[in-house]
Amino acid sequence: MSNEVFTDHYSVVLNRAPFEWSIDEGRLRFFGIPSALLWLNPSLLKILRPLADEIGIPLFRLLVAHSGSFGTAEDYHDVVLALGSTFEEGLLAWGEVISTIGWGRLELPFCDVQRRKAIVRIRNPWELDMQRGQPVNWGCPFLQGKIIGLFTHAFGVPCWADEQNLVIDGEETSVEFHVYESNRTIESEIAVLREARERERQQRLLDEIAAKTLELQKANEERLRLQEEIIEMQARTVAELSTPLIPLNKRVLLMPLIGAFDSQRTQLTVDRLLHGVAEYRASVVILDITGVPIVDTHVASALMQAAQAVRLLGAEVVLTGIRPEVAQTLVGMGVSLQGIVTRGTLQSGIEYASGVQ
Repeated sequence: MSNEVFTDHYSVVLNRAPFEWSIDEGRLRFFGIPSALLWLNPSLLKILRPLADEIGIPLFRLLVAHSGSFGTAEDYHDVVLALGSTFEEGLLAWGEVISTIGWGRLELPFCDVQRRKAIVRIRNPWELDMQRGQPVNWGCPFLQGKIIGLFTHAFGVPCWADEQNLVIDGEETSVEFHVYESNRTIESEIAVLREARERERQQRLLDEIAAKTLELQKANEERLRLQEEIIEMQARTVAELSTPLIPLNKRVLLMPLIGAFDSQRTQLTVDRLLHGVAEYRASVVILDITGVPIVDTHVASALMQAAQAVRLLGAEVVLTGIRPEVAQTLVGMGVSLQGIVTRGTLQSGIEYASGVQ
C-alpha cells in the first residue's frame, strides 16, 4: 500500500487498485476513471427498485446483466491477463481488485478450462447486501453479467452462468455462479423475453378488444331492444289514437274509425271494443266510419268482426258515416249488415242510441 498526500489531492493504491481524490474538484477516480461512492441502501436501492418494479424482474435482470457485461473485454485483457500467469490466478487477482470497491469477495472453488466449466463464489456481493431485508429480491444480475463476459473471453466460446445457492439472510450473504459453455447469450435471452412480453401484450390487447366488442355488442343489443320497445309503444299509442273509444254516457260508447285497416289494427279494434263494452257495461256501441277513406273487403270484414264480437256481449251495434258510395260498395261485395243498425251520419247515430236507452 502506498499513500501520497498533496494539497487537496489524495491517492492510494489498495490491492494494486489506484484511487485518487481531488477534493477541490469534488472528484474520485478509480483506475483513472471518474467514480462515485453511493450507499447501497438507501441510495442505490432507491434508484434500482423502481426500475425493477416498472419493467418486471426478469427483464430487469437481463438488462442489468447486459450492462454488467460491458467492459469485460478490458477487464480480461488489462487486469486478468496482466495480473496472473494463468487465468485462474488472474481472475482471483481481479477479485482482489473488486473487493477493494465493495463488490464482494471472489472465490474460485472449481475451474476446468479444458471442459469449459467453473464455479465462482462471491461472498457478501454488493447486490445482495443492498437487497438485504427486502420482501422481493432480484439476485445478482450485474455480477452475473461480469462473470459471463469474463469466462466467454477466457474460454473463447459463448458461456452462461447460472445463479445458484443465494444466501441473502444472515450475517454473511453469498452467491455462486455455475459457468458452462452455452449457445445462450444475454442478448438472445433479452430478445426471447421481449418477444414473450410482446405476445402477452398483444394477447392482452386482443382480450381487451374482445371484451370491448362483447360490451359494445351487448350495449347494441340493449339499444335495439329498447328501440323495439319504443317502436312498439309508439305503435300502440298511434293505434290507440286511431281507434279511440269515447263513452258518450253510461250506456253508449262511440268509436270513430279513421284511416286504413290491416289485420293488426282489426284485432286491436275488436280488443278495445270488447274491453270497453265489458268495462262500461254498454248497451249501444256506435262505429263511425266517416274517417275511413276506402271501404274494401278487408275493411268490411273488420267491421263485421267488430260487430259480431260486440253483439256476443249483448250490446247493439250502430254503424254510422255510410256514404252513398260506401253503401254501393258494401252491397256490391254482398256484405250482410243483418243485426246492425245503420245511419248516414254520426249525429243521427247518436240520436238513435239516445232513443234506445
